[in-house]
Amino acid sequence: MPWLKAKDAMRRPNQHEPTRNSSPNGTPERTSLAAWLPVLAAMAIMVTGCLSTFLVLQLDEFRPKVGDIVAFKPGSADVDMWQMTIPATLVSTQGSPLAACSLDPNVMADKGGSLIVEGLEDTPAVEYRVHWAGSETNQTTGNCGKSADLLVSRTDLQRLANAAGGFGVENKGIVR
Repeated sequence: MPWLKAKDAMRRPNQHEPTRNSSPNGTPERTSLAAWLPVLAAMAIMVTGCLSTFLVLQLDEFRPKVGDIVAFKPGSADVDMWQMTIPATLVSTQGSPLAACSLDPNVMADKGGSLIVEGLEDTPAVEYRVHWAGSETNQTTGNCGKSADLLVSRTDLQRLANAAGGFGVENKGIVR
């Protein structure tokens, strides 16, 4: 029966039998690794990005500090350049909240004034205790007054600093 052996040698391989280069489920191992490689690379990039962003935000170097000043020079604002109103809380000298008020960078820059960071409160949220001295803070209802102790959030304090050209009293201006 030598012809039977030759017939077995010429038969087509069974598609259901695993080959040497296949995994037990019949798919080639290189294909499954190649399919997962972009997913693993994307996950590594996302984890690295999230971790670095978290660490940078935790650095105290990037936060406003006690003693920082935001100075609004008189007449330095362009008309309605900053279309925002910043919420603030008017506080007593002991630190208890008195009333809500609002800060408009356009109004504050019209006649000038400054905010000085006097303290930081961590609970219930990160808020900065600042002292405002200058002109009125808003032309509509919600004016904080010409001199006031206020609580503002970190992001709102940064927005006010951006509107004034940054922290500090040096010659600042908006670059166009």
